[in-house]
Amino acid sequence: MKRLLFLVPLILKLCTGTAQVNYQSVADKFQQFYNQELADSIFNMYAPIMKEHLPQDKNRTIMSGLHVQFGELRSLGLLKQDTGYARYKASFKDQILTMVLALNKENLIEGLRFIPYTPEPEAQKKTKPVSNIFLKTPKGNIAGTLLVPEGKQKWSVVLIIAGSGPTDRNGNQGDLIQTNAYLIVADSLSKKGIASLRYDKRGVGESISAMGLESDLSFEDGINDAAAFIQMLKADTRFSKVIVLGHSEGSLIGMVAAEQAKADGFISVAGAGERADKVIEQQIKVQSPALASKATVLFDSLKMGYTVDPPAELLMVFRPSVQPYIKSWLKYDPQQEIKKMKIPVLIIQGTTDLQVSVQNAQWLKAADPAATLVIVEQMNHVLKHAGADTKENMGTYTNPALPIMTAMVKAIEKFIYSIH
Repeated sequence: MKRLLFLVPLILKLCTGTAQVNYQSVADKFQQFYNQELADSIFNMYAPIMKEHLPQDKNRTIMSGLHVQFGELRSLGLLKQDTGYARYKASFKDQILTMVLALNKENLIEGLRFIPYTPEPEAQKKTKPVSNIFLKTPKGNIAGTLLVPEGKQKWSVVLIIAGSGPTDRNGNQGDLIQTNAYLIVADSLSKKGIASLRYDKRGVGESISAMGLESDLSFEDGINDAAAFIQMLKADTRFSKVIVLGHSEGSLIGMVAAEQAKADGFISVAGAGERADKVIEQQIKVQSPALASKATVLFDSLKMGYTVDPPAELLMVFRPSVQPYIKSWLKYDPQQEIKKMKIPVLIIQGTTDLQVSVQNAQWLKAADPAATLVIVEQMNHVLKHAGADTKENMGTYTNPALPIMTAMVKAIEKFIYSIH
């Protein structure tokens, strides 16, 4: 079998948006330039962040390699278009692949990937994902899945809040990230006699209509949605206790929502221990200290309520339409929010998490000394077993069949059954 070439640039996204993008036009142009072997014309279609991580010479080499391996690109058939990406059946002369394309609001390519093509089963084509619970909001419905164990007794129920980016109720981001982490958490809890509710965030999956314009989105929207779900579960007579589990960015959302809606317990999984600007600055610093310094200045202005004009290399992070969201996000410091909590708290952190370090969990523990801290050895950010090697670690982000860490599930079960 021929070796596949993967193009996976870093994509910095704080939240999903609804800017009008024309995927078909870009896909058609890509096909045209590819078949004419105009690699530099394809390079000019890239967003700045794509150009940074796929320089012109490397792009030429990759495009040439694709031609050698697969030949002419004869057709691109749209398979699925969702917020933030589109997926095409790419029929080359010598092989059929799936092409995943991500665009920014200027219709520039910020993500391009080729993966093996798997025909969709007939039954799956005819059956849409079933949502068995809806939260009605003024902007549209938030759709979720409620999983309740068998039996007639009352159950504890866990509200699972997803992390950053266009992450759906199962812990996936289209074809770019496939982990099924939240789905597996829900199933694992059900086997322990614990119910769960997980949901698609605004602008994602079946909650896409609740997004509105990106410029209208605020961090408080996420808090309000989670708080409303907590209240819904508290009113359901099937449940004895409502526990909130927030993963990654969902940790901070969950802290505030759990306190506001008076949940019975809170679980932070891979949650940041610093304010968002500090976290993002550190992520940028790994790539470029100079850019991190520029980001600090921009964040300082946003904290003062000003609108900023970012340089091109930071436009995706500080694009005008996302600045209102950032301003609202920066109001919340996880260390301050966790101090306010009057309910039992469990903090879980993996040692091989490439996105959130163990230090973050220790900061949260220091802010709330009464909290229980559990460090799970060799658990990464998507709750799977992984070593510290970046390639190996990131490989788990596209393997939904991998199990989640048993130690984490046991810690959650023990914590929930300890709440009276």
